[in-house]
Amino acid sequence: MSSKRLVIVGGGITGLAAAYYAERAFPDLNITLLEAGERLGGKVATYREDGFTIERGPDSYVARKHILTDLIEAIGLGEKLVRNNTSQAFILDTGGLHPIPKGAVMGIPTDLDLFRQTTLLTEEEKQEVADLLLHPSDSLRIPEQDIPLGEYLRPRLGDALVEKLIEPLLSGIYAGNIDQMSTFATYPQFVANEQKAGSLFEGMRLMRPLDQLPQTPQTTIKATGQFLSLETGLESLIERLEEVLERSEIRLETPLLEISREDGRYRLKTDHGPEYADYVLLTIPHPQVVQLLPDAHLPELEQLTTHSTATVTMIFDQQESLPIEGTGFVVNRRAPYSITACTAIDQKWNHSAPDHTVLRAFVGRPGNDHLVHESDEVLQQAVLQDLEKICGRTLEPKQVIISRLMDGLPAYTVGHADRIQRVREEVLAQYPGIYLAGLAYDGVGLPDCVASAKTMIESIELEQSHTDESVNKS
Repeated sequence: MSSKRLVIVGGGITGLAAAYYAERAFPDLNITLLEAGERLGGKVATYREDGFTIERGPDSYVARKHILTDLIEAIGLGEKLVRNNTSQAFILDTGGLHPIPKGAVMGIPTDLDLFRQTTLLTEEEKQEVADLLLHPSDSLRIPEQDIPLGEYLRPRLGDALVEKLIEPLLSGIYAGNIDQMSTFATYPQFVANEQKAGSLFEGMRLMRPLDQLPQTPQTTIKATGQFLSLETGLESLIERLEEVLERSEIRLETPLLEISREDGRYRLKTDHGPEYADYVLLTIPHPQVVQLLPDAHLPELEQLTTHSTATVTMIFDQQESLPIEGTGFVVNRRAPYSITACTAIDQKWNHSAPDHTVLRAFVGRPGNDHLVHESDEVLQQAVLQDLEKICGRTLEPKQVIISRLMDGLPAYTVGHADRIQRVREEVLAQYPGIYLAGLAYDGVGLPDCVASAKTMIESIELEQSHTDESVNKS
């Protein structure tokens, strides 16, 4: 197999993880990674100056998604893993800040005594939630086909809880409207746990963190954060992946312009001359995939909508703080604010901002991301006005860091998983040996991107084994 060549297009976390897995799966495969930009990492970037370690892109990943932890440990960064501090988080609505109920998992109550303490809902609404959780309707059925997440949750939790708590917490992660989002592609664990335990309430109780489990006088379990990051910044993951790649040739500032066939292989046109490949893994944004593969009929990708987001990080002297003790808040979409969420970085992470207050605000919702396209000055002023309104006083940041992700978050609407399966089947039918991985397909989190890369490398490995078998038989 020494003559075989894999070209990975895109040098974000997906492409780098793919190169890592490919080196281990194929000892003799020639591997080249093409990146259009001047740096690796894509949306993963860390501001590391003056003692700060502040993420410009994703700041962590869900600890229960072990694939990324396994990768981090395998490349020697396990000792740098850190968990977030556990503290109170809030919902911001038209009435102000409300603590997110204790004992809730992704907004779904697992302890009704604790839930009844919330100020988010009226007493009547809280009773409705309790009744629905404890006495689910006989007409409820576990969906066998994909349905909107809102349609799944509303009869199980009530409209009030979905609108006031669930939607602000969940919809931002997958950049979508909760009444259009795919249940199966975004939160399949809800359905799986309901099926396992017999009800959503009992199913979510299975997912409670250790510190939320019933305590006895003999047991004291320290609260642990549910998110992981690296004390050296997530960009150090990108740097280490580049270091450990032994056989992959990395070419920066090399955008892929065209894919054609030549002598049974693929010819990849770039500004620096052609590249030839037997296998191609595209980890680039899906609109580029559509352009590069004209022979494939891909309406599912053409219709996959995206929206833009920005993060505005404001660094203050330590005495400047929000009027809350907690890790931040998410904003109800009906509340009169430009920001969608805000994280108190200094309270969430011990390593990020010693001796400072750091607020990281998020801007941009599906169908309402115009502010992201404004100038830095306009964006900064809009965020500052929101924070001053919330805090009730003038704020004077000593430094502001703005990052944008333009058209970067795809909306996973109902039927997403089936559509992506059809896309991959069509691509393989028209372009055998070309594969797709990344956040447009299998999940938007860092572990999802890594899992997507690993799955595609395994698909190439399977194809190669079939090819070898055919050669041996002939």
